[in-house]
Amino acid sequence: MATVYPTPLPESVLRDAAREAERKVYEALARLLDPDHAVFYSVAWLTRATGHAARDGEADFVIAHSDLGVLVLEVKGGQIGHDQMTGEWHSTDRHDHRHPIRDPFVQATSSHHALEAKLREHPVIRRFYIRIGHGVVFPDSANPHRPLTPNAEPAITVFAEDLDHIDACVRRMFDYWAGSMSRALAPAPGFVQAVTDLLAPRFDLPRSLGAAIQGDDRELLRLTEDQFRVLDMLSRQRRVAVSGGAGTGKTMLALEKARRLAGEGLEVLLTCYNRPLADYLRQAAGPCERLTIANYHTLCWDMAKAAGHPFPDTSVADPPPGFWERTLPDALLAALDALPRRFDAIIADEGQDFLDTWWDPLLLSLADLECGILYVFYDDNQKLYRRTNAFPAGLLEIPLRDNLRNTRRISALTEHFYQGPPMRALGPEGQDVERIVIHDASEIERQVSRVLHHLIKDNGVAPADLAVLMGSGRACPLRKGQRIGAFETTTDQAAEPSKVLLETVRRFKGLERPVIVLTGIDDLPAAEEQALLYVGLSRARAHLVIVATEATLERVCGARRRTSGSRW
Repeated sequence: MATVYPTPLPESVLRDAAREAERKVYEALARLLDPDHAVFYSVAWLTRATGHAARDGEADFVIAHSDLGVLVLEVKGGQIGHDQMTGEWHSTDRHDHRHPIRDPFVQATSSHHALEAKLREHPVIRRFYIRIGHGVVFPDSANPHRPLTPNAEPAITVFAEDLDHIDACVRRMFDYWAGSMSRALAPAPGFVQAVTDLLAPRFDLPRSLGAAIQGDDRELLRLTEDQFRVLDMLSRQRRVAVSGGAGTGKTMLALEKARRLAGEGLEVLLTCYNRPLADYLRQAAGPCERLTIANYHTLCWDMAKAAGHPFPDTSVADPPPGFWERTLPDALLAALDALPRRFDAIIADEGQDFLDTWWDPLLLSLADLECGILYVFYDDNQKLYRRTNAFPAGLLEIPLRDNLRNTRRISALTEHFYQGPPMRALGPEGQDVERIVIHDASEIERQVSRVLHHLIKDNGVAPADLAVLMGSGRACPLRKGQRIGAFETTTDQAAEPSKVLLETVRRFKGLERPVIVLTGIDDLPAAEEQALLYVGLSRARAHLVIVATEATLERVCGARRRTSGSRW
């Protein structure tokens, strides 16, 4: 049996009634030709001669033989006819429908010369005068035992009754063309393999990192949306505290709950601790009537300003001690006495970062102190500001246990810094966590620049899909607003999406990106190290790169927990 490409035939070919004639020829060639023949079905190529435009080539079958050369076959099914007056060819199918067809011998000749040109481009084959010919097969038509047209030599034509001895027909065609090519050389050693590599190349393209990240991230976004079913179960609850580790979808749930309540006609406040998170939530919410989104201190400031409360100008001088902890919350309380505005519902994200004394002003912002809606979303593992939390009384505790944000590889690393009930990672397996070893902080900028080039330039990751996070700025040479190698940075990626976001872990808490590059973690304060690492590592949805010293990487990843030893 010959070696036939492809084997087996694709399902699309097997189901296509229009390819019945080609299937007959395929089966005959595969069954009757000996193993020295390589048969290629339905092949196409592109060639470009010097000084000429690109030229397409295709053939129903190409046969290569180690001693005989190459043969191109054109197949025409149905009952074939030719009008000698007009020169037109046609095929009549089993339903007696006539279809015009191109001259099969002209087609075969054209494919013959096109393939010969392509073979001459091959670095090995082009050194030889190639033995190549062509033929035509009519698997549904009987042999009339005479030449059909002047260019239709019987020696290169195969009919229905010839299929059972097509091996002899193929040899006859090779002999016919060998006689017209007396100067031709025998094929070079490895000729059939060279033709195979050309017409039926085998390859396995690696999936690019950018495409893999996008695929993982799409699955993670779908999982986060599934978490909205929690809100359906809580639709009748007015006072709720939702707890969960990083990646459980708390922020998305908070936003969705706020939008749903506003959609029901309620005046809703969605607040949080971090200003960058509030900016993101405002952008994600889009235009939404009756929904106010502001981080806690901006809320206090705006309400106090509206009530005429004077404040020091913090843009020219540092605020006085206790300004953020006491002055602004007290100003909110005072403003509530002067302003009529109240909310029907308050949704608070990052509740673990709120001081105990901040809750009273929020509760007093409710139009109905007894029945007003209050939802608090929190994670004690992300407590970066060492608050003592005593949430308002009467909140129904709802724990979340499914990590829907991170891939399982990232989740496995993050969980070593998590304290609480076990969580389930439901995302895809994901990419290995990349570990980039540096000797000291002086190498951070160079190595981060290399990482960004690898991600953005080599793998097509969009700058808007990644962020560079610094655990601590004390010994980290990266500075906001400055370039990292060839890459411009920003602290407002919504306004400058073509630039790379450079932020601290603290300010990025509550936010996320498909890709995170984490660095500046070699000198973290001991009291904050676990929380900062927990937050920094968990910001990555689909891919995480850590740039640190070997000692820090050992401490973060652990000798037994390494997810990757890769270095670029």
